[in-house]
Amino acid sequence: MDHFRKLKAKFEGLTTHDSGTQRASTRPPAQHQGGYPPPQYGAQQPAAYPPAQPGAQQQGVYPPAKPGDPQQDTHTASWQMPTHSDTSYPLSDDIGPGGFFAPPQPQQQYSGYGSQYPGSTFSGAAFPGGGAYPPQSYPPYPPPPGDGPPQSFAGGGGPAPYPPAAPPPEPASKLPVVAAAAGNPPAQDGSRGQDSAPLIQLGQSATFSSNIGALDGPQLSPGVPLPIDQHDIVTTTESGEKKHVTRPVDGSSQMQFLNIANNETVHQRFLIVYGQVPGIKGNKDRIVVRHLYFPPLTFPAVDGYFKTLVELESGDNGLKFEYLQGDTVVCQGELTVKMEPYTDKPPLILAILVGSDSKGTFDAPPDACGPGINDLDAAVRKFRCCAYLWQAFISEHMHRQGFGRRTIRLEEEYEPDTMARDNERRMTAKVHILKSRRTVAEIQDKERAQQWKPPPGYKRHTEETQHSLANEALDDYGVFKGSHHVACLTLDSHWDPKEKTILGHAALGGGSGDRRLGVFGSHSTHAWPANAEEVAAKFLDMTRVDTRYLAKDCGGDGEYWRVANVGMGAFLHECGHLLTLGHTPSGIMSRGFDNFNCTFMVSEPGHDGSVRQRDEGGAHWHRTDIVRLRHHPCLRLPSDPPLRDNEKQERSFDVMPTERGLIVQNDNGITMIEVWVGGEYRNHREYTSENLERRRNGSLPAGPDEMATDYPREILVETDSWSGWAGGWSKTDQVQLVLTSRATATDTLENINDLLHKDARHDRDGNIVFHSKQLGSGAMQGTEKFEAWFSGKNMRSSAPKLASIEIRAGDMLDGLILHMEDGSESKIGKCLGGKRSVLYIDPDDDLDYIIVNSGWCVDGLEFFTRQGRSTGWKGGKGGAKHIVKPPPGYCWMGITGSGAAWLDSLTMHYAKRK
Repeated sequence: MDHFRKLKAKFEGLTTHDSGTQRASTRPPAQHQGGYPPPQYGAQQPAAYPPAQPGAQQQGVYPPAKPGDPQQDTHTASWQMPTHSDTSYPLSDDIGPGGFFAPPQPQQQYSGYGSQYPGSTFSGAAFPGGGAYPPQSYPPYPPPPGDGPPQSFAGGGGPAPYPPAAPPPEPASKLPVVAAAAGNPPAQDGSRGQDSAPLIQLGQSATFSSNIGALDGPQLSPGVPLPIDQHDIVTTTESGEKKHVTRPVDGSSQMQFLNIANNETVHQRFLIVYGQVPGIKGNKDRIVVRHLYFPPLTFPAVDGYFKTLVELESGDNGLKFEYLQGDTVVCQGELTVKMEPYTDKPPLILAILVGSDSKGTFDAPPDACGPGINDLDAAVRKFRCCAYLWQAFISEHMHRQGFGRRTIRLEEEYEPDTMARDNERRMTAKVHILKSRRTVAEIQDKERAQQWKPPPGYKRHTEETQHSLANEALDDYGVFKGSHHVACLTLDSHWDPKEKTILGHAALGGGSGDRRLGVFGSHSTHAWPANAEEVAAKFLDMTRVDTRYLAKDCGGDGEYWRVANVGMGAFLHECGHLLTLGHTPSGIMSRGFDNFNCTFMVSEPGHDGSVRQRDEGGAHWHRTDIVRLRHHPCLRLPSDPPLRDNEKQERSFDVMPTERGLIVQNDNGITMIEVWVGGEYRNHREYTSENLERRRNGSLPAGPDEMATDYPREILVETDSWSGWAGGWSKTDQVQLVLTSRATATDTLENINDLLHKDARHDRDGNIVFHSKQLGSGAMQGTEKFEAWFSGKNMRSSAPKLASIEIRAGDMLDGLILHMEDGSESKIGKCLGGKRSVLYIDPDDDLDYIIVNSGWCVDGLEFFTRQGRSTGWKGGKGGAKHIVKPPPGYCWMGITGSGAAWLDSLTMHYAKRK
């Protein structure tokens, strides 16, 4: 700590800079065709999430700010907006303002820029084993209307995407919006990216992400509401106390802080403060916030309402607010915020990918190019600022939904801070520079451009994607060990006006194993703010995109503020995927990033009046996103109880149909079940510690299992009651359940009507025989199907009783041979090899349950009897773990499966005892 104090002492003295000289235009944007909602994003199921291990990166310590640091500022300056070529950023001689690090070898750090680039300061290690992820093709996410012809979003024969289909309407808003024609998926143009990949099943090992746009238009059934108003303004604390502190100037006005209480504790560096001075009218007002150790921040205010970023140090932060009309301070307020930075949870790692021969620049208009404007250092500053906006956005919306100030942690170091123009040394987000082994020409190969579509008859030369190139560079970089989460910006993305394609760009997020990765191109970076003082200006910048030089990656006339929304917001969408989120009916994981600015700003170009919370449109997380983020290891609060050992690893869902409905089981605990009918989101039930009391007192629908504990491990989905609660369905409807566990693993039951009715069978004795979920894919080359039918010991059935189970297994499971009491036997699998072992079942004993590890195939298993005897573990340990046990009152009636060289699927069958 003394070391950091000494460092800070060298850099005392804050300097305030004017915001610029060019006033924001008040010209309204052009009108758009279509109505609300904006184009929506289709999706598919997130893969199971591997919990990250804390401590993967070296952590710094927040040094305390020194009392008495001088600060110069003034509140009399008029509200001004810098041009996009503002270069008043102070540069350091010995370290780039970006403060980035480019180690030539793992764990070795460099902190310079300029003459060193593009020299030998990057890793050149060979990539082991070629591409780490299988080649894939990706359907596009849709641009706003008018940017291209409609096209199909069919997935090429793969499974249906998650979420299954259509979104409900967004809440009404006055904001200018764009929309897709109903029933006609918006098309791609050269300026659009996408984020999709094939669906993977739990236990499989593959990269995935989701189609960022197959949904369009409101298709929610009438009368089925969203589970919560996404735009409620929570103005009181849990105790009922008003969330504001005041300091009247003349006794007539009081400043109210509507989203935070005095002395509240938060865990991030930048916080959004939303407030009001009642009774004031004016559309050109300003709010100025002052902190003892940071330059002042100025944001617009309208009709007494304001939203502003505030910057925080570790510890107590005394903030002073001034509401100005012209040069007159009409109201003042004070607020104390306690900041406790996260130190012990996995961070979101920021990285920029550059080509081996890159010039180190990103696309910008000709009048805004040069050192510090569109070079690598500028990209670092802008990406850092973008990530801090993500952090503030997530915290604000988690808080609004009642789950505390949860947000991501950024990997930070003590270095020159580019988030304020004073360039003081502070704890600030670290940005890693990944030098790819690929040249810029390879990165910009149109075949690797995600939205480029080859003409008929074209023969592709590569199936690589920007996602795979980023994975390759991360492997070469070699720094990140264990589970890690990375947001990667591709510097060398480039708009090709002839091809009408953004070369070197992809909008993808997801991953598997230890790495979760989101990638995005730099084509919109020119419109992003580089520090907190530029945020308001960039969100008001109505400069139009010149498509001779820049991608028009937004709606309307392509104003820069819209480009900033889509660039930073769609990149956050991809980070949502790497945090295991799928696509949702509304919000950021739909098309809501078009309104990303609205959470930060009370003013928007072309919008008459103040942009209040109820006017923020798509700038929110859907409630289902909120519940998943609530339990994600990257968003844990210091006050959260530690996870149990069995909650730190993925456990798959097991589903057992019965006459009453479906029994859903997960040993990690179940946190949410969504209901989709006919491809439409209907509703969901969530299970958190925050709503346990409401489940128990009847204010939320819940069965006995759902009231038993915070995170029930077993839930009976009674189809009659759930149908009524979710708007109703018939036996012919396709009803999907999307299941989420406390470890954020997600699984989808594609059609529960088939499980309950179509797939159940009656045996010759009149028993209704149900089956468990199939484990393994059953897709091995040369696989054959097998079945074995028997009866439980206490079952009235003419089927033979089970006498013993013979297992053939080595490193994998070769097959099973079931021996019956009547001397017959049945094989499950070809049983061509493997070591033989036998479990005998006594006349007064019976088969109880099975533990199975499976993914693409059935890796291994262990059988248990009611009296506690077992086979011991046989086979391998790959894949996801399942515990398959018949529901209470039921017994096993058979096993079916398939296999070739080894067993590749297994399904258990059971019936009710009589």
